[in-house]
This record gives sequence, C-alpha cells and structure tokens, in this order.
Amino acid sequence: MLYIQHPGFLAKASILTGAILLSGCKIGGSGGGDDQPSEQRHYSATIERTTFGIPHITAKDLGGAGYGHGYAIAEDNLCVLADAFVTYSGQRSEYFGPDEAAATMGTFGTPTNLEADFFFRFLLNEQELTTFQAAQADDMLELTAGFAAGYSRYVSEVKDGEHAGRHTDCRNAEWLRTITTDDVLRRLVALNLAASSANWVEEIVAAQPPAANPARVRLMSPATDTSELTADRFALGRKTGIGSNTYAFGGNATESGGGLLFANPHWYLLGVDRFYQLHMNVPGKLNVSGASIMGTPMVLMGFNNDIAWAHTVSTARRFTLYQLQLAEGDPTSYVKDSEVVAMTPTEITIQVKQTDGNLSPVTRTLYRSEYGPMISLSGLGLPGWGTQVAYTLRDANLENTRAFQNFFSWGSADSLDEFYNNTKQYLGIPWVNTTAIGRGDQRALYSDITVVPNVPDSMLASCLVPTLGPAVMNAVPGLPLLDGTRSACDWKTDTDSVQSGTFGPSNLPSLFSTDYVANMNDSYWLSNPEQPLAGYAGIIGREDYEQSLRTRMGHTMVRDRLNGADGLNGHLASSENLRNIVLNSRVYSAERLKTAVLNVVCDAPGSADEEQACQVLANWDNTGNLDAVGAHIWTALWSRIRSLDLYAIPFDAADPINTPDGLSNDSAVRDQITAAFSEAVTDLVNRNIALNARVEQVQQYLKPGEQIPQFGGEGNEGYFTVLRNSYMHIVEFPNGEPVKAYTFLTHSQSTDPSSPHYADYTQAYSNKNWLPFPYTDEDIAANLESSIDISE
Repeated sequence: MLYIQHPGFLAKASILTGAILLSGCKIGGSGGGDDQPSEQRHYSATIERTTFGIPHITAKDLGGAGYGHGYAIAEDNLCVLADAFVTYSGQRSEYFGPDEAAATMGTFGTPTNLEADFFFRFLLNEQELTTFQAAQADDMLELTAGFAAGYSRYVSEVKDGEHAGRHTDCRNAEWLRTITTDDVLRRLVALNLAASSANWVEEIVAAQPPAANPARVRLMSPATDTSELTADRFALGRKTGIGSNTYAFGGNATESGGGLLFANPHWYLLGVDRFYQLHMNVPGKLNVSGASIMGTPMVLMGFNNDIAWAHTVSTARRFTLYQLQLAEGDPTSYVKDSEVVAMTPTEITIQVKQTDGNLSPVTRTLYRSEYGPMISLSGLGLPGWGTQVAYTLRDANLENTRAFQNFFSWGSADSLDEFYNNTKQYLGIPWVNTTAIGRGDQRALYSDITVVPNVPDSMLASCLVPTLGPAVMNAVPGLPLLDGTRSACDWKTDTDSVQSGTFGPSNLPSLFSTDYVANMNDSYWLSNPEQPLAGYAGIIGREDYEQSLRTRMGHTMVRDRLNGADGLNGHLASSENLRNIVLNSRVYSAERLKTAVLNVVCDAPGSADEEQACQVLANWDNTGNLDAVGAHIWTALWSRIRSLDLYAIPFDAADPINTPDGLSNDSAVRDQITAAFSEAVTDLVNRNIALNARVEQVQQYLKPGEQIPQFGGEGNEGYFTVLRNSYMHIVEFPNGEPVKAYTFLTHSQSTDPSSPHYADYTQAYSNKNWLPFPYTDEDIAANLESSIDISE
C-alpha cells in the first residue's frame, strides 16, 4: 500500500464516439464489423527495457505493438490489472463477496463490490460493447486485440509456474485469468465515463421505482440535508481541481525559438487508473512515447518526433440531469410532449460469494429512460423516485465512441496543424484539456475541444427545472437539472457537431499563442492571461472568477521567468530552466501572506513553542523543498485559516492573477488567525513533530520496505509542485535533431514489491533527477537493461 505522509494528515493518497476516417491520417481506417481483426492471429514483438524498467516495444505491426505492451505491463502490474478486469466484468461479488469496497482509489470512487458489479454489468453491457467496437477503426482493434493477447500470454506463463517469486498477491488466485478484446474495451469505456457516469455509481444502482423491493441490494440511506450535493461529489475522482498542470511555450518565449512543453498530471498513485510509461515503435507507422493509463493499449499523453502533448482535467460538465414527469399509475413510464414513454428495464443477476464460500444469485432490475440510466437523488437529500417525478442522467460520453481513436491518431501526427485538425474532426476527447507543440512551429496550442452537452446558456431560462434546478446549479456550478417533459429541452446540435447533442468545435474554446498557454485546472478563461477566452456556455466553465492559488502560482512563475525575476539566467524558457522551475516547490500563499500573518500571530508574546514556530517561519524560505524548515508549520496553519475571509483587496477580474491579496484588517479575522496558529502549533507538538523539522523528515512516500522523502505540497496552499505528481515530461524539438525529452513517473513502473522497478523512479523523483528519455535506437542501446523477443 502506498501512502503519502504529510504534516497535516496520514491518509491514502487521493487526490486520475462514431467512427471517423481522417483524410491524410496515418492511424485509422474503416470501421469494425465483419473485417474486424480476429483474436486468433500471429503476434511478435521485441521488448527492450531501459532505465527504471521503461519498455520500448518494437513490432512490425500494431497488433505486435499491442502484444508487447500487454505483456510488459502485465509483468509490472499483473495483480492490479487482474483485479480491475474482474471489476469491469461485474464479477467482484463472485470472488470477494458483496460488501467490501471495490477499489482503494480510482475514477469510479469506492462503491461496494455489489454496487460496482451492478453498475458495470448495466452500463458496460454486451450491446454497449458491440456499438463501441463497431465504431472503432481496424488499426485500433488490431492494437487492442494484441494487447489482450500479450497480457494473456503473461498470465498463462504465471499459471504455468514461470516468474517465480513475482505477483504473490494474485498468482494463485482463482480470479487471475486470461482476457479477450472485450475486457480491454470494457476498460476503455469505463475510463471514458470517468468524469460522468462513474461519479453516479451508487445513485444509478439505487434507482428503483416506488413499488420495487429494496431488499435485493443495499440502498443508500436517505439523507436529511444536501451536504453531499457538492462540486467535489460529482467531479472526476470526486475531487474538484484534480488533474494537473501544463505549460506550452511558443517560440517568442523560448531560448530555442521553438515550442517547449511541460506535462504534469496530478493523478492516481494507486490502483488501475495509474499511469504507465512506455514507448511503441512500428517502423513507418508509429513511433510514440509517453504514458498510458493502465489497461489502455495506446499512449494517451506523450510525444513522437514531431508532436508533444499534455493534458489537464477540464472544468466542462459531461452530463446533465433530467426531471421526468411520470405517467399516472405507472412509475416506470413518463410523459414527454404529451406522449407516454416507457422506460427500458434491464434485469441483472450477480453471483455473490457468501460467508461459507458458496455462491448465491442476487437479481435487480435497473432502468433507462431515452436519456440514459435512472438515478436516485434521495441519498443526496433531494427528491427520490416517487409516483409523480423521477430523475435520469444523460451522459455525453456514454454516446462517445471516438475517444481512443482521437488519442490514437495523435501518436502518428507529424505537425501541429494535423494534431489540431484531428482534434476537431474526431472531437472525441472525453474530459481533458490539451496543450501541444509541434516541430518547427512557433505556436503553442491550448484546447478544450472536448465532448460537452450542447446546453447553451440561453436554453436554461426555459428548461431549468424551477426551484430545484437553480439549487443544483448553485451547489454544483455548470450542472443543469433540465425539464424532461419537452423535446425543446433536449440537447442542441450545432452545424459542426460531430456527435448529436454536443457542441461543435466552433463553440468550444481553443487558443494558439506564440508566447505561452497554461492550465492548472481552472477553466479555459485564462489559458493565457493576456489573451483571455470568453463567451462560452456556462456548462464548459466559468469566466471572470477567482482563480485557485495553484493557478495563480503557475502564471506567476511564467511571468517571473519571462521578466527574468526568478533568479535564473536570462528571461526566456528553456528545457533546462523549466526542469528547475516546475520542481521548485514555491508556496504562493506564503509568498503573498506570510509576513502579514506573522505580524499578527507573533506580535504578542506566546508560549515557548509558539515563539519557536514564529522564528522558524520567519526564517523559512517559502518552499516545500526537502531541506526547507518550516513548511509543515505553514501547512498546519493554512489548513485552518484558508476558508476565512482573509483578504483586504477583493478579487478583480481585471487583475485576476494578483487578486485577491493583502491580509484583512478585520479584528475578528485576525483573532481567528491567532487562535488557528496556537492550535496548529499545539497539534504538531502533541504529535511529536519537531517545529524545526525539514520537509524530508515529515513528508514521505510510504511503500512496504520504502520510505522516500517527498517535496511539494497541496495545491490549496498555492503549491504548483504538488504531492501527487505522477507522469511528467518536458519536451522540445531541437533543429535537425531528434526529439529531446525528460521524464518522471513518480510512483515508478511496477506495483509489485518484488520488482526492481517498484520504487526506483520514485527515488529519482525525490532526488529531482530527471530522466533524459532514450527515444532513438542509439540511446535505447546505450541505456539497455534487458531485451526479450516474444511471439505466438
């Protein structure tokens, strides 16, 4: 189990469609159907591992590339993947019983096994898989089938007794099995839903008409307040602001005069939603490196010799709610446009392991409206499924079959224009912003051209459900509760929409800049503060609003670099200085407020401990670097005061990076700060945490047998360098030379403690030793640790 130990806590780390043929695109082809590649075919691949166990997979075709990837990732992460394939097939209760949490952490939260089984069997059903598979290009299916075959080959080797000493958590488990293409497709669809239906697992499973028997499966207990109706509750990973920093510099801002890209997702450190670093080379077709999310066969964020890209989680909503008016006397039918419409029932039976080890069937009927799955809001303190009204969810990404073709197409793009055109023509990216640069191109790209329900602001005046609709929007900005009685309130379709009911690219934000673009999980508005984007629908994101401290720190660091005010040489960005800047662990809240806060809390004599804390904070360098002394005191204090009305100067949309600012003169606020300081110091002392401790002494990655110091901190303090960094790359394209990249995978490649690559990359990250990535054949040979050829 991996934990992050932090002065404020010791907790599990939390924080991570339609087929289109693109003209001129090297990856893609006709859709599936009768010509889909067979599961029975020949595969071969060479897997060369370099420093930190990174696999470089070379194959003559995409099936072989997938084959090598599936084998390599199974070697590194077999038990996590095997457990996940049980989850996506809806079989957790069969092997583990009904009541335990289905995941330690991940994009679908922590439902029970039985809840997860019903959810995945309901939404990832055979019809959904058939539709999804039929929409994929042959190349994509070839890669996917190869991945399944490579993974299965490794499983078979383990079951035959090979790889002794490895994978002790699962090698003898009955649930360890080979997989098929369908298993991989289920994984892809599940990831597609990470920012939408995956946040409604309990509500979908609990949705039952009034006459239904609730004894068949655990129902959520009714709540008496709306405390769970929050932006966090229905954000990706159930945490707003999850998911990353990125910079893309254009030629006017770099020493080289070309593009420079930084990717920095803050993503899952545990579970199947972790990143996995790899390099796939199919000569003449694909030569891409970067990160997949475990179980996906392609690189999702990465670079080739001409293009590099990065992602952050977007603020756009991917779903809306609808209120249905039920037909009189029939709670499973509703009235729309004066016509009665029957819901579609689906009966699902789950085999459940009992305490005596025997299996017993549990059956439940779940329902769909024309919009999507029915949901129960009663667990959120809102009306449940009654005799007059009920609620349903429409998820744009349940209708999106293009997502992974879109990602896949980027891996072979050879110019920024091709990359951008693919983005618009597929329009399949499900829930992330994208930044990108291209060889020989002075522009940097920001894009939130993603799958978003087409609900323009003008539609809300007539379609938002009275009273309850505004309450939901107030609690969860950008989430409409719409009137389901009229087709006039169905999602709109633009003239350039790729998917019915979603916005077309002309109504989605994007920006090219020769200076820079950035995103730190606030909306598109300030991708470049000098070129604000505005005029888009509220469901995509907010404008003219206070930015997070992490966002303000991110833009401040760029401003300091371009002004030559950060203590480094020159005034332009380079790979070398950017590698320093993004790990410098500056703390924006301390830079703006520490001096004023110390003037308040240290003005009057306090206890000996408080006087020591004042001295330590006064000498602290306002960073969370490993040798910094005092960062933990500020963390303990800031966690207690950040929700106060702290600022003397309010937010000003005309100066959004510098405001709000200054410490309030309000005596009540200052008294609260003083009390919080005393409480923070007392708490640290009571927990035997030295007030003069260095960051390296109080903040570590804790893995079995490993305790690795961790720099950085929490984004709500204004750290740009956060504790949950995961995959990272800095990429440039030197003139006349191959791509030049530096990378990290902070949690390391393997989840198996017996692997030599369980913690080695984590230690390198702790030491701030970026890996010069070996992209060329010559560099791979110079850094080679092992090589195998596999075939079947």
